[in-house]
Amino acid sequence: MTPTQAPADRILVNAEVLTMDPSRPTAAALAIRGTDIAAVGSRADIMKLKGPRTEVIDVGGRTVVPGLIDSHIHAIRGGQSFTFESYWYDKTTLADALASLKQEANKRGAGKWVAVTGAWHPDQFAEHRAPTVADLTAQLPDNPAYVQYLYDYALLNAKGIEVLGLDSGGQVPPGVTVERDAQGKATGKLLGGIGPFSGLFARIGARSATDYRDSLRAFFSEMNHLGVTGLIDPAAGDRNAFNPLYALWQDKALTVRVGWRASSFQRDNELEWFKSTLAYIPPRSGDDMLRFVGLGESVVAGMNDGVRQAPGFSPPQAARDELFKVATWAAENRYPLEIHAYTDDSANRILDEFEKVAQKTPLNDLRWTITHINTGTAATLDRMRRLGISYSVQMGPYFEAQAIKDTNGQAVAEASPPTRLALDKGMMVAGGTDSTRIGMINVWRAIEYHVTGRSVGGMVQRRADLQLSREEALKLYTANAAWISFDEQRRGSIKPGMLADVAVLDAPYLRVPASQIHAIRSVMTLVGGKVVSGSAPRRGVLSSGQAAGGAATTAATTAARAASGNKEVVLKAMAAADHAH
Repeated sequence: MTPTQAPADRILVNAEVLTMDPSRPTAAALAIRGTDIAAVGSRADIMKLKGPRTEVIDVGGRTVVPGLIDSHIHAIRGGQSFTFESYWYDKTTLADALASLKQEANKRGAGKWVAVTGAWHPDQFAEHRAPTVADLTAQLPDNPAYVQYLYDYALLNAKGIEVLGLDSGGQVPPGVTVERDAQGKATGKLLGGIGPFSGLFARIGARSATDYRDSLRAFFSEMNHLGVTGLIDPAAGDRNAFNPLYALWQDKALTVRVGWRASSFQRDNELEWFKSTLAYIPPRSGDDMLRFVGLGESVVAGMNDGVRQAPGFSPPQAARDELFKVATWAAENRYPLEIHAYTDDSANRILDEFEKVAQKTPLNDLRWTITHINTGTAATLDRMRRLGISYSVQMGPYFEAQAIKDTNGQAVAEASPPTRLALDKGMMVAGGTDSTRIGMINVWRAIEYHVTGRSVGGMVQRRADLQLSREEALKLYTANAAWISFDEQRRGSIKPGMLADVAVLDAPYLRVPASQIHAIRSVMTLVGGKVVSGSAPRRGVLSSGQAAGGAATTAATTAARAASGNKEVVLKAMAAADHAH
């Protein structure tokens, strides 16, 4: 340590640091000073920064990575129902899935709703089938139950039909279709889509403002346990949906850096909606914990192909014209933009308008991105590359591969999503999960899917030549994801001057069997140098007491959480941590 160098606050040694910095891909130690990375290098070099109050943590050879960034997750909306919903994505039998729902119903008491709203597939179950209305009614005779399969359909049990009054004049949100039998009675099956199902679930899951805030906080805590330190939410809902997020931010209780985008909630004349709504919100306004990052993902309703898998999407001319106007305004005012396109056809219709905008205003420095494109082709990616449009890829095909195969054929399904193709073309590609209805909160499952190419239940296996290496897959959720929000100089890699957002993993990412990547968790996650999840590993050697602040709060949170997704344990641990303060 030279006279001009202040001692580090915290040093991590005996580590396998995967820096995501091309100039130094790996290291054995790192030092943190304040909120930033002070140095990265060998143990000997880093220990020169040790002072009398420096905390030195021996991580026992564990892998250390930059804090993960989920560049496309509906966390603001989904997080508010985290403690209300049940999750099936880790269930291997339908019997276990139904039993877990019954257990939750027993805890809540008769008459209380229970719900599963996505991120599961029939082929993940040994029975290879979805539940039926009869299954739900038999398991849950006294509780209304709602089970949603992606955005394809939803099921209600008999009690749910009764509570919603579907046979006694009760109304459902516009766009929800109630299937009825020959006698006109509700069968329990509902059809709808993104907006209609979201509206219905908002009614079913309605709770207090405090409940929403606490649920969102628990959701972020679970993300921290996975090693996630940042996210971009592409479409959260109306103004009220943001209130719990703003409350956490104002209380300085955010443990994940949140970027949010503004989606139009007006069908037709979307340009006027954006002009009015964003009149006093400049591009990229906010701070390091909460920042506005532009328009998305539903920009013009008529240009959104929803969760369509089949080719043939052809939006009306009025919608195309409106997208041209919105995109022109966004480009001229330098707003970042992300837009939804599930199919190759949808992406091309969007690009038709973007190319016209680019004739007047270059797009290549605005960090615009098209998201999903599960059936994207080389020609479409070439059009994006020429415009400087990036690609945001999620794990939708992990669940939807069979539907892609059924509507597009085996060859298309085996090449979905076109991540490898985009990377080979030199495009910027960022990774997300699309949780909580399509994907799951577990970003490691998404990373595993990019590496193995094996969809849920082995329905479809991506071609071997289209797989990603582990380093490439990790980069999608670190350095590349940071780039999407203009943060690549502050986040996404471990090097001096970057924010100290890091995760210490419980398994060696580069060597664990590929099929077990999804099981990786973080034993200690730091955001800006502050411990937000876990504590020093048991093998760690501390040269001074735990730093004040995050460690005391969150060591209890994650230590008590033996299994990921145990919401009851999360909440109890959070309460204990608050009491400790």
